Amino acid sequence: MTTVASKTMTLCNGVEMPLFQLGTAQMVLPNKPDPKAPSNFCGFQPERTYRQTELALKAGLRAFDTALNYRSQPALGQVLGEWWRTGQLQNRHEIWLTSKILNPRDSTVMFKTNRFLDLPNMTPDQVSALTEEHFERALMELNIGYIDLMLLHWPAAGPGLGNAGLNRQQRLAAWRVLENMYERGWCRAIGVSNYDVKHLEQLQEDGAKIGPMVNQIEASVQVQHVEIREYCKRNGIVPQAYSVLRGLDLSSSSSVTYSTLAALGTKYHKDLGQIAYRYLIQHGYAVIYLTHSEQRMISNANVFDFELTADEMKAMDELNTPNGGWGLPKPQEMD
Repeated sequence: MTTVASKTMTLCNGVEMPLFQLGTAQMVLPNKPDPKAPSNFCGFQPERTYRQTELALKAGLRAFDTALNYRSQPALGQVLGEWWRTGQLQNRHEIWLTSKILNPRDSTVMFKTNRFLDLPNMTPDQVSALTEEHFERALMELNIGYIDLMLLHWPAAGPGLGNAGLNRQQRLAAWRVLENMYERGWCRAIGVSNYDVKHLEQLQEDGAKIGPMVNQIEASVQVQHVEIREYCKRNGIVPQAYSVLRGLDLSSSSSVTYSTLAALGTKYHKDLGQIAYRYLIQHGYAVIYLTHSEQRMISNANVFDFELTADEMKAMDELNTPNGGWGLPKPQEMD
């Protein structure tokens, strides 16, 4: 039987990366409040990672996606450490860990003590020094010797923020840190997140010794980023989708997105999420998904016993919405 841990994609350096990874961004936003938290609370709830990771491991999952700003690394590392201590996990290579650094400052969800990067007011040398510090901090918080995949989280502080020329220099400075860590063996693969085609091209033009192996972007049946996806595939970069279901127009059975997914679900005896995952996989994406349901952790793997037809893929292509998503900056909007 296919499990959620058994399918992989081969990166350009030959490393096998799990096709599915469990996300750990336990975030509460004003439009989706936690009824048991203070009414004005907005931020991350890393305490939810303990139970989530335990359930995931029991369900057979072995690949996790985290980031320094999610604050989920210590909890994830502690649960994994307990499984290694008790022998439920035998070796480091049984687990895949992706993390992300180079986080622009966001006062709404981050602490001052986190020292996240105030990119518009930093020199490339300062970015380099703090990126290295954050890389080491990720290893310490996870309490591991090396990480499987390290990504640069954002290409800039945000839309319209910073100087385009300075942003470009900062990206290269941070990328040099990842290249160095990769060459030292402190990570098995390196990549980027939320990068547009222009950001990827600039890295190559500016002399990157090692090209990004992964580009993790928001992607779904409504947020398709076709140009980024196809550029990545042509250049040996694996596109990886996050927020696959978040922001989809599924609130009404009369919506085109809902009716399209529902009809395919009925045909193939799958739920809406499985249809959405299958669509992205057939377009060459790896997938990050966030769930706390043990049942969903298992059922997400059940997308390999059917294949969408060319006409069905085309019909889903037409669901692309230029202004889709749930409010994150778009890669194209950042200089």
